Amino acid sequence: MAFNADVYCYAGGSESLMKQFSFSRLIFITCLVFLSSCGDKAQNNFDNVQIFEPARILSPFELTNNQHTNLTLDSLKNHWSIIFLGYTYCPDICPTTLADLARVYPDLKQANQDLQVVFISADPQRDNIKQLDQYIRFFHPEFIAATAQHPKLLPFTRELGLIYSLAGEGDNYLVNHSASLVIVDPEGRLRARVKPDMKVQPAKIDYQQLVSVVQFLSK
Repeated sequence: MAFNADVYCYAGGSESLMKQFSFSRLIFITCLVFLSSCGDKAQNNFDNVQIFEPARILSPFELTNNQHTNLTLDSLKNHWSIIFLGYTYCPDICPTTLADLARVYPDLKQANQDLQVVFISADPQRDNIKQLDQYIRFFHPEFIAATAQHPKLLPFTRELGLIYSLAGEGDNYLVNHSASLVIVDPEGRLRARVKPDMKVQPAKIDYQQLVSVVQFLSK
């Protein structure tokens, strides 16, 4: 997608879902540009990393995780959480990102033993709990996956600065979603957004730098 390197589009889906929930492409792009430009940035030596100072308070939320229990703001507390938005039918960036997170997970845990990885599905119509559990366990048994219907999901992802939208009709609708990672601290506050490096092709997050960001924030 030429309009913003932090968004990827994938096809698949349900006509009934599109009748229930859709965004115009223009609104999606406008929101994404706004969120990309309005954050506070602390002085740091990291590339493609936005540190929020002061940390941003998150509102209470309630999703359902892959263990059929609630994922809430309290679930994030007492942990450093790396959160990624996507969906299980994603053919490229989602499995690649989760595989890379699994690869550096030992280093992330060494940087902070209370760290957890949380995958949020933006496609609750297809990503039921069984599907989420099978999918996330393929990458790492300790990873968490969660979703909710859009009225609950959208306010949460917006606060994280992670945008998604459904566009198109029929079985070939598109899911547009941010490709950034966000980091939430043990007090349930948004602390950082880590974006893909557009100087490399394909664009990719620097995962060794991610480990350093976790170390920096954990001090």
